[in-house]
Amino acid sequence: MEYILNHLNAQFNWLKSCQILNPGSDADGAIKKYPDQGWIMPYFSNFAAMAMLEDPTSHPLVERYLNWYLRHLEKNGTMLDYHYDDNFNGKTAGPDSEDSYAGTYLSLVCAYHFRTGQTGWVRENLPSLKKVASVIINLMDRDGLTFALAGYRVKYLMDNCEAYRGLKDFADLMYYLGDQDAGIYQSKAKAIASGIERALWNSSSRCYYASKTGLFKNRVNLKKFYPDAACQVFPVLFGLLKPDSERAAHLHKVFNNSQPDWVNIKPPDFPWMLLGYYACLHGDHERALEKIRQGVESYIEPKSGCWYCGESAFFVLTCTKLIQLKGAGFQAQTIFWPGPL
Repeated sequence: MEYILNHLNAQFNWLKSCQILNPGSDADGAIKKYPDQGWIMPYFSNFAAMAMLEDPTSHPLVERYLNWYLRHLEKNGTMLDYHYDDNFNGKTAGPDSEDSYAGTYLSLVCAYHFRTGQTGWVRENLPSLKKVASVIINLMDRDGLTFALAGYRVKYLMDNCEAYRGLKDFADLMYYLGDQDAGIYQSKAKAIASGIERALWNSSSRCYYASKTGLFKNRVNLKKFYPDAACQVFPVLFGLLKPDSERAAHLHKVFNNSQPDWVNIKPPDFPWMLLGYYACLHGDHERALEKIRQGVESYIEPKSGCWYCGESAFFVLTCTKLIQLKGAGFQAQTIFWPGPL
C-alpha cells in the first residue's frame, strides 16, 4: 500500500506540473501532454483532469481547465489541439477526433459536479456545455454511431463508447438539474449504445468490430493489439457492459488469452495504463498492481518520452481503485471512475 501511495502522490504532482497556471493569459488552465512541452491534446487533458479530481486539493485546478476548454470552443462546439510557446502565444492544429473530445469532456464535467457539488458552475456554463453535447449528436449517422470527425467518416468502437458515456453522464446531470433537455441526451446515448450493439458486435465471433466505414467492417484479428484487441476493453471501461456480465467476462478472458503479455508492455510502445484500470474493474488486482510496477520501472523512473498526461491519468485512477479494493478486501468493484452511473 505504501508503494502505491508514494507513486500516486508523485503522479499527482507530475500531472499538476503539466498544467499552465498563468492568470489572465489565453493559456491559463490548459493541461499539456508533457510538463516541458507546449502541446495540448484536450482528449488526453480530459483524462488528466479526471484523475486530478482524485486529489481534493486539485479541484480548483480542474475548474481552471474546464474553463480553458470552454473558452476555446469553436463556433460549432468542437475543440482543436493547441500549442503554446514560452510566452503563452498559441497556435492550433486539427483534432484527432471530435466525438471523443466532446464525450470525455462531458464525462469530466459530470465527474467534477459529482465530486465538488459545484452546481453553480454547471448552470452558469450550461449553454456552452449543450453546445459540446451537440457535437456528438451532429456526428451521429442513421445507424446511431458517431463519425470520428465531420470530415472523416469512420465510426470507431472506442470513440462511440466514449461518446455514449459522455451523453449518458450529461443526461444524468441534466436530470439532476431538472433541465427539460435531459431526455434528448438520454435518447441519443441509447441510440449510440444500440448502434454499437447492432453494427459493431460480431455475434458469430463473439467480439466487437474495431470500426465501420460505410457498410465495410474489417475482420477482427485479436492477436493484433491495436486496435483489434485493445478496443474490446472499451465497452466495460465506459459502462456499456457491466464487468460481471457474461459478455464482459468472455471478452476479458479473450483479451487475456490473445494478449497475455499486456502487463509487460515496454518502450518504445506506449504503456496503455488504462488496461490496469480495466483489470481492476474485473477484480484482477494482482495484474493491475503489476501494471503499476511496470509503469514505474519501465516508464516513470527512466523518464520515458512515452509517458504523458493520459498515461499518468490512468496510472492515478488505477492506484486509487487498488486502494479502494484493498479497503474492501480486494472485492471486485463495478463502478466506473468518479461519476454517476
